[in-house]
Amino acid sequence: MKRKKTISVRHPQLERFRNALREVIFRVKLVELREIRKDGKDLEPTESNADLKQMKVLSDKRSKLERAWNKSLCVCSLCGSRTSNMTFNPFMEEWFCVDCYEKNQGFYKAKARKGQIWNSENYVRTPSTKWWP
Repeated sequence: MKRKKTISVRHPQLERFRNALREVIFRVKLVELREIRKDGKDLEPTESNADLKQMKVLSDKRSKLERAWNKSLCVCSLCGSRTSNMTFNPFMEEWFCVDCYEKNQGFYKAKARKGQIWNSENYVRTPSTKWWP
């Protein structure tokens, strides 16, 4: 997505359904992580290169799973809430609960007004927000 998007559910039954689906996905993630740990439990990286390679494969699987979970619509990237309405931040490409997103926006706007956030383009000392003079 290239623009900010807020997904909000107001009906109580739909909220329960959404939260239940998020809980199911979370439980599946936990089961997968448990299986990865179980597969890597008997491996000793000092004994053979095969064990070292297998540990690397398992570590990559775990990292991908965690990264996918943290970037998903199911959880807020800051507070970890799984029961809130979510807003997508296109700059960071992550989902935040509405409260965390609003707090972050207030923080960045205040910093930009003070001139404390700068562009990384050619390290120019101009405010990073193009909309702010």
